[in-house]
Amino acid sequence: MKLGCSTLLFGVHDLDAALAGIAKAGYEAIELTGIPGMGLHVEPGKPDCYYREIKQKVADAGLVIESVGVGGGFTGDGFEPLVRMAQEVGAPAITTSSGGATGNEDDWKDLIKRCKFARSCARSHGVRISFKPHVRAVVHNTATAKRFMEEVDSEWLGLNIDGTHLQREGDDPIAAVAELAPWVFTARIRDYKSDDLAIGPVENQIPGKGMMDVKGFYDALCKVEGLEYTVVEMVGSKDFELAEIQRIIEETIAALKSYQ
Repeated sequence: MKLGCSTLLFGVHDLDAALAGIAKAGYEAIELTGIPGMGLHVEPGKPDCYYREIKQKVADAGLVIESVGVGGGFTGDGFEPLVRMAQEVGAPAITTSSGGATGNEDDWKDLIKRCKFARSCARSHGVRISFKPHVRAVVHNTATAKRFMEEVDSEWLGLNIDGTHLQREGDDPIAAVAELAPWVFTARIRDYKSDDLAIGPVENQIPGKGMMDVKGFYDALCKVEGLEYTVVEMVGSKDFELAEIQRIIEETIAALKSYQ
């Protein structure tokens, strides 16, 4: 299993700094994030030369784009430019979440309706859409993820599996990988320490410093057919100094490599 790192960790810092830090730490791939207020390292609606420059920067750093990360709760009006953006930088997938509220059947019906457009959009641009089961969202745990995949039933729509979200929802993330494996497009990995649905401090998101069996989750991901990368994604570090972010991602990759 190859290891990647999301540029989300670099938050307010620019793409050049993110690529340099991720490459220095020894990762092979990135999730390139385009999330305003969290990590805006690629934007829609730019000229072709903008995307060519990003592709070249990533290649020059010795990295590949595993996916483009965008916010959840996609809409018909704003989503296609994001998928087109992913296509322009050569990303095979775009990661998002379902939006909506847990247990709200109206939100569920709206999600399924919107996915008709999403399927068409993904097929047109050759970019798969990978949905993360996310705490508090309408698709939030193993059961709703499976229901979602069975209802949309499309080779263009799949799952971005993150054990910390599933465990916070009361599921066994290792068992979830096996159950959801047929639909897993992308995977996110980290630890966490929290007594509720919050993710907790960044320090406890470093594998081995939280309450999750990260090695067990990693081992389960290694058995998912066709999954090439496992990508580190953490939240809470966007305003950290570069040196502190570097320490975090280097400690993280050292822990993950110890599982190999």
